[in-house]
Amino acid sequence: MNKTIKKKKGFYYTNDVWFSPAYQSLPKAARDLLQCLLTEFRKNKIKMKSQRFSKEWVVINNGEISFTEVDFKKLTGKCSSTYLKVRNKLIEVGFIELKHRGGFGPGDRAKYKLFVGTGLRPEEERWRRYPAENWVHKIPKPKKQIIGVETQ
Repeated sequence: MNKTIKKKKGFYYTNDVWFSPAYQSLPKAARDLLQCLLTEFRKNKIKMKSQRFSKEWVVINNGEISFTEVDFKKLTGKCSSTYLKVRNKLIEVGFIELKHRGGFGPGDRAKYKLFVGTGLRPEEERWRRYPAENWVHKIPKPKKQIIGVETQ
């Protein structure tokens, strides 16, 4: 990750996100990770068919967004277990969804879909339904260890 490029990007939270129970329940490290994921958005300006001169920014890589433990550790100085805990918290409250687990070989990175800042309709944004609904069941289980299975 190149920090000089990321400093030029940004994301501003609207009040409905900022004051939501989902966002307010996040620890600082989870807010940091959410911001890191949001800065990975790639957007294109597209012309709207319904309006003659209007163009709108559209996220083109949602579901392919990746931000690794290593990148998080370099940027924030936090440890791997913190990354996993806050990633799981973001999944639980509905801000992100794991689309591809990753970690099964060199270059195989986890990929996420975000439910904030993507132009989704309000009913598609999971975090709006938290705490009445949560996504704990979507948190990935630890990988099975091949070595030492018989002694566990």
